[in-house]
Amino acid sequence: MRYSRILERFVAFRRIPLRIVGVTALASYAMQAGAVLQGQPLYIIALYTLIPWIPLAFFEGLWKVKHYHWVAVFAVVTALQVGHLGEHAFQVTQLRFLDGQIACPPPVDSPANARLAVERGLRPSGDDATGRAASTIGIPNAQGEATQQSGKNVTGPPACGVFGQLDFETVHLVWDTAVWLGALVLLLKFPGNIWLWIAMGAASIHEIEHLFLGWIFFQDNAEAYAYMKQLWATTVEGNTVTAHPAGKTAALTTFYEAGGKTGLMGKNGLVENVFFGGGASFPLRPYLHFGYNTLVVVPTVLAFLVQVRRVYDEYLAQALPDLTEEQLIRTTPKLETLRFAAGEDAVRQGEYADRFFIITRGHADVLRTGPDGREVVVNRISPGQYFGEIGLLHGGRRIATVRAVETLEVLALDRAAFAELMSESEMSRQEMDRVVRHRVLQVKATR
Repeated sequence: MRYSRILERFVAFRRIPLRIVGVTALASYAMQAGAVLQGQPLYIIALYTLIPWIPLAFFEGLWKVKHYHWVAVFAVVTALQVGHLGEHAFQVTQLRFLDGQIACPPPVDSPANARLAVERGLRPSGDDATGRAASTIGIPNAQGEATQQSGKNVTGPPACGVFGQLDFETVHLVWDTAVWLGALVLLLKFPGNIWLWIAMGAASIHEIEHLFLGWIFFQDNAEAYAYMKQLWATTVEGNTVTAHPAGKTAALTTFYEAGGKTGLMGKNGLVENVFFGGGASFPLRPYLHFGYNTLVVVPTVLAFLVQVRRVYDEYLAQALPDLTEEQLIRTTPKLETLRFAAGEDAVRQGEYADRFFIITRGHADVLRTGPDGREVVVNRISPGQYFGEIGLLHGGRRIATVRAVETLEVLALDRAAFAELMSESEMSRQEMDRVVRHRVLQVKATR
């Protein structure tokens, strides 16, 4: 139960009000639907879906970093890695099960491709090019013409994942270098996590592959290698652009495009050609990099799940520094986040004391109402400080009112959990009794 509640704190929105989350979800769905109706390519649909969530994710991420520090960073890295693996998984699914074709970025309905379609009688003359990327693509045969089965052209999606327009070596190198550096930083912070060591090893192997590919891509860019360039004739039907294989033409290209992009361990790559004479069955590049990312992401997720079992809220540790790590870990899932608007009372003098509070954002005034009914400010408390302990430890009633000066965010611990914690931690109880005596004297001084 504790484990699931800790995970919930990372997944759920803790700082953003639910009404804002609801409005954002509606905006996201509306933008997604608009992109679909406009016939936008898959990556634009995905971008429109994600854009409304970016501000929420940013501010929620700040909240989690403030409360959980490096474990929150670990959660962000893990989420990004899982998303990256999802992109590769989608590409492999397109390629393996949907008759997808590796043509990344996908062919575009350009003037040249539209003109070729007109010449072949596939579209009427005068039909202007739209500039849209093809969402359906024919599979070319050895001659570059359409492959047919049962008298029909075999077609499928471009096997480029969701963000196929970003499928070039600079993006891959930057991303995987960031992954490697992220794994290194996390390993320095959590050196005892064995799964992080495994993830770091896999990320290192993947990084070597991309450093090799990046070196070829940036160093050897002269168009000095002859190859047969695939031609495409594009047609438009409604919002769908289809790219039809239209033969091949002689052209020059770089070593990278001529075969260097297969890298070290890919099919027809360096290792296969040098050590096996090209006779081995090494995986195609999409399958290879899906495998690399799986070997990185799976241990990263396991490492996070191991680490999250040891997480505790930093504000709880700041407020009650005498608690042991085990007590902090056990208490953190019991904390509830509450917010109060400026001028709103978090607790009122005389009411039944049912919770203990730790301030995490904003300031609050402690006020005492005298016999004449006049309120007097006794104290002002700040983030990292707590209130509500006096009523819980002595008498059961609040002896003062605590009012938010500005927007106030607190962590609340219910009466039973607080009592259990105090019974387990004698040092925390003694320190809290000292604070209680001081605060009671402050209150009495205002009478």
